[in-house]
Amino acid sequence: MLMAIIRVRGPVKIKKDIEKSMTLLNLTRANHCVLYNDSAYLKGSLKKAKDYITWGEVSKDVLKKLLVKRGYVYTAENKLISFNDAFSKDLDKIIEEIFSGKKTIKELNIKPVFRLKPPSKGYDRKGIKKTFVEGGALGYRKEEINKLLKKML
Repeated sequence: MLMAIIRVRGPVKIKKDIEKSMTLLNLTRANHCVLYNDSAYLKGSLKKAKDYITWGEVSKDVLKKLLVKRGYVYTAENKLISFNDAFSKDLDKIIEEIFSGKKTIKELNIKPVFRLKPPSKGYDRKGIKKTFVEGGALGYRKEEINKLLKKML
């Protein structure tokens, strides 16, 4: 299962071990998004950084929009080109392979971090200091991550 993880809060007044955990997840700045397959290592890191990030299962159509609009690929010369330019012929096939877990983002030389805009019309009612269950933006949000990603693209 492919998980989208978004850093919601910035680096101010954050404990060193939480910052280290987010650095290992490649979440160095607010509004950065990464995609990972679900694993035990990932759950431990998510639990540690739950007060600064939000995550959930990404759908195939949102994954396609994310890769097409914000995805970049490293070339053989280590230069960045857009995802569209690199995989224009077999776009749907590549997205299906990533979604099903047959290929990883690293195997395809896709840049692992997606830089997103802040969500249009803001985060949920209670802002970025409350959990998703309480009406805020933090923590696990299942398929609701897709709505947030659409607002941030």
